[in-house]
Amino acid sequence: MKPLPRLLEAATVARWSQALASTGRTAQPLVNLPLPADEVLRCIAASAAAPELETALGPAPWCNLSQSWLRHGRPPHGWHQDGALRFDFLAHASPRAPADALLELRTLWIALTPCGEHAPSLAWVAAATPELLQPAALTDAAVLRRFGAATRHCAVLDAGDALLFDGALLHRTHLTPAMDRPRLSLELRFFRTGALPARVAGDVGAVWTTDVAGRHGGASH
Repeated sequence: MKPLPRLLEAATVARWSQALASTGRTAQPLVNLPLPADEVLRCIAASAAAPELETALGPAPWCNLSQSWLRHGRPPHGWHQDGALRFDFLAHASPRAPADALLELRTLWIALTPCGEHAPSLAWVAAATPELLQPAALTDAAVLRRFGAATRHCAVLDAGDALLFDGALLHRTHLTPAMDRPRLSLELRFFRTGALPARVAGDVGAVWTTDVAGRHGGASH
């Protein structure tokens, strides 16, 4: 996974950061934030991320606004896969999850403050994880044993840089004792328009169009 440098211009980063920093919460969905979703989607549709998103998910992918988040990096998240969103692990306790357990999606993770040196960032495992991993496989010891230390990477990003990854990627918050500065990031989750998984069909979302006017809930495109 390679960073998308300067995905957002400095003026956009400053405006968004000012709007979001006042929330005071460690995690807040985009639907509850003082930041217009249409402005966010217009920026992404005009950014370097757009061709990669459309190659992966088809034209004008659907952004799940209920599952797009402002995060501060504290408390940190442990190892997980975004494609596990709302998967019922208790109902599928067998060693192998169903073939369709991992949702087809892309996460666009945008740093709104510098991170990775003095503020929390993102760490990931650079190894194929084509199936959903059970909770017992997500402990730090289990991940280290299965994949090895050499597969672990962490991002050092400037404000406005971004990471784009699929729902299978194994990742977590990268936080060390030396990281004493605050971090703001905005993560946007995109799905294939017209083929929403049942697990997110009731969420509020929007597709990007010429004016990104199609804000709606669920699969009513």
